[in-house]
Amino acid sequence: MHKPICINITVATLFISDLHLSLKRPEKLDDFKQLLRGPARNTNAVYILGDLFEEFWVGIDDSTPPNKEIVNELQDFTRNGPPLYILKGNRELLLDEIFYSMTGAIKLSDRTVIILNGKRVLLMHGDLLCTRDYKYQRFRQFMVNPVIKAIIKILPYSLRIWLSHGLRPAMNRSVMEKSEKIMDVEQPEVELTMHKNDVTELIHGHTHRPGMHKFEIAGVVNQRIVLGDWYSESQILVCKEDTRRLVPVREYLQEHTD
Repeated sequence: MHKPICINITVATLFISDLHLSLKRPEKLDDFKQLLRGPARNTNAVYILGDLFEEFWVGIDDSTPPNKEIVNELQDFTRNGPPLYILKGNRELLLDEIFYSMTGAIKLSDRTVIILNGKRVLLMHGDLLCTRDYKYQRFRQFMVNPVIKAIIKILPYSLRIWLSHGLRPAMNRSVMEKSEKIMDVEQPEVELTMHKNDVTELIHGHTHRPGMHKFEIAGVVNQRIVLGDWYSESQILVCKEDTRRLVPVREYLQEHTD
């Protein structure tokens, strides 16, 4: 296990997930740019916990708009701002070292423990906690298989794009057919994962059900914070010292307008 990232948060640290940036929602892309160009530069660090892109990522040569625009924003932020950490979501299962090297972002593993103001906190995208979603879990195992990833990587760009665009309708149909319970995390898996990583706090996205959930394990209070998606409220998690706030991004931008 990697040594936890230690953060003494006397200034804010931001956590974001499920942005699903797309030209279909230009206002969200604009919010993202304003955040990175503005108040995010005065934070301790920014964490993106998956699903930055709406379309499935197929490689650094992916020219699907606005992907290049997003990559340029990340590059500019890491050149002039605080550390940027990115954990891949189910839309970025094919992210590789080239992406991190080009953008200057720091790669996070599927289960990353950091130290927030002296407290161990587990970061995940959240998809691995949805253990009842058997079809997705099989799909994920297939996509992250090193052999499959190597094969996909050498495919012509046109074929990779064709495959990724073909996945979207299939995935959308699959989501429509699933119950809300299947799409949510499983509490026993949450508790087991937190126990294995020796944490009492978990931050994740994926489920699009933002909130702060407290529960006890062996008499100890634990907390699971779920980040909101950017389809609707565009929430971000702002952590400073011992406080945790889920805030709509436009409200946060307004708070820090000069």
